[in-house]
Amino acid sequence: MMNNKVIDVALGRAPADMVIENGMLVNVITGEIYEADIAIADKKIAATGKLESGMIGPNTVRIDAKGKYLAPGFIDAHIHFESSMLTYTEFNRMVLPHGTTVIASDLMEIAIVSGMEGIKETIKESKNLPVKLLYPVPSFMGEEGDLQTIGAALYPEMIEELLKLPQTVGLAEVLYPPILAKNPLSARILEMAAKMGKTAEGHAPALYGAPLNAYASAGIRSDHESTNPAEAIEKLRRGLRVLIREGSAAADLEACIEIITKNHVDPRHCSLVSDDIDMLHIYEKGHLDHKVRMAVKAGLSPITALQMVTINPAQSLKIDDKYGCIAPGRCADIVVLSDLNNCIVDKVIASGQLVVDNHELIGSLKATKYSAALLNTVKLAKPVIAEDLIIKVDTCAKEAVVRVIGANPKSLLTDNQEARLRVENGYIKSNIENDILSIACVERHGKNGNIGKSFIHGFGIKSGAIATSVGHDHHNITVIGSNSEDMALAVNRIGELNGGIIIVENKKVVCELALPICGLLSNQSGIKGAKILDQMQKALKARGCTMQSPFMTLAFITLIFIPMYGITDRGLVDVLNFKVIDPVISII
Repeated sequence: MMNNKVIDVALGRAPADMVIENGMLVNVITGEIYEADIAIADKKIAATGKLESGMIGPNTVRIDAKGKYLAPGFIDAHIHFESSMLTYTEFNRMVLPHGTTVIASDLMEIAIVSGMEGIKETIKESKNLPVKLLYPVPSFMGEEGDLQTIGAALYPEMIEELLKLPQTVGLAEVLYPPILAKNPLSARILEMAAKMGKTAEGHAPALYGAPLNAYASAGIRSDHESTNPAEAIEKLRRGLRVLIREGSAAADLEACIEIITKNHVDPRHCSLVSDDIDMLHIYEKGHLDHKVRMAVKAGLSPITALQMVTINPAQSLKIDDKYGCIAPGRCADIVVLSDLNNCIVDKVIASGQLVVDNHELIGSLKATKYSAALLNTVKLAKPVIAEDLIIKVDTCAKEAVVRVIGANPKSLLTDNQEARLRVENGYIKSNIENDILSIACVERHGKNGNIGKSFIHGFGIKSGAIATSVGHDHHNITVIGSNSEDMALAVNRIGELNGGIIIVENKKVVCELALPICGLLSNQSGIKGAKILDQMQKALKARGCTMQSPFMTLAFITLIFIPMYGITDRGLVDVLNFKVIDPVISII
């Protein structure tokens, strides 16, 4: 859109609002680095190169960037900001010093709990914040009552309404099973998005061969689920843009970056994304700057790595006319780097305003007051007792062969394992010595009081229980433990907190972090919350837990769209066959 002030500034006929002088511009379009100045007017870049004499006036803000590098603001093309357990305001406060100025987040987690009201309230919160929130609309928000209970659903007419919002960039996470089944509802939603010129982002874990061809043929633009180079390169060859994920629980960057470092593919259709990172991850490692450092360490040039968090994601989302490069007419989102190879952020300009200086956030961000739709969302049908959380069989049985969810410390994929467990007084006992713990999922939306139960391997906890009200994609309360008494206390305490994560041992709360907003988000500062989370993870490690991000991993054990097993309030779910199965195979 033509802006007369920007044109006048570019021609040197009017003073700029801000100029950045003497920096080394990282041109992610050409792959060059060269000395250049930047003039900014009306939140946009007016000019780059040598400044005209008329661009500097008495009110022009001047920044000397001598010896520093000027890169575009960083863009996360696929993130669920709710997984940070921060409000969107606090998320801004945490990621801005790391150079992030744009994210694409589908708000599905808030929507699952609080529906359309939650979506609109969060978008409203984002409007006056420095990190632009782009909105890919969830493409699958039906009740799916046979498999799970959720707080709220989105129906086609709602999705159509959301697709028309100015922040909307497309559809989020189009699942492959409905596409391969030629589901007419999926076809309708894809057609709506296509007519509006919106993108359709994929969700296709471990998909290869003919099914991948069929899936890509539906117009899917990108996918973030690759966990190995073979999967990533096959998706790239089928025309999908590969969003290489490095999250708290899904660490795929090191493996998938090999398609560039070893297979030497053209990286222009590859981006670096978070998917799900928690507040501790941001506090300790950073955000996209951390992924850039990882990519450079793996062998990429700094320019290539920066392209993967700027112009590449902008093109993937079809927003490169506004974001992703330092060029006239684009939004004035600029990251000033004091060290290119190590991606050290010194200053951040977001929409033409200096928001970070000398690594520190400037000014304050006003906290948001939330409506009742986002508060008081944990509604247990009744207090849970120990017997509710264990599996009962024939009192004559001595042993049971059971199905076990195999959790992975670095991947969201689970294994479908089996185990032989003792039966005492008609109840199947966990086997702590062999790391077979009980797991239960308790409905918390106040709809039916369902409890799904099974067993899990991989957490290594020798005593007590842990629980969380964060559970993709239904956000019921999930608890694992060595004994049902501690498990019951953990569930009930989360009910009292109105959401949270918790560790219980010997019928006492060891530590907890309240998440009273939708049962997903903290009302504390990100730094304070991160320190509590760090304390909790160290407490679990002391109890034998081997997971690098145990609460994030537990939150994904509930997911019924990533193989092999998931658990919901309806029970153990066979993901490949999309049905609830009995956790007990046989009794002896």
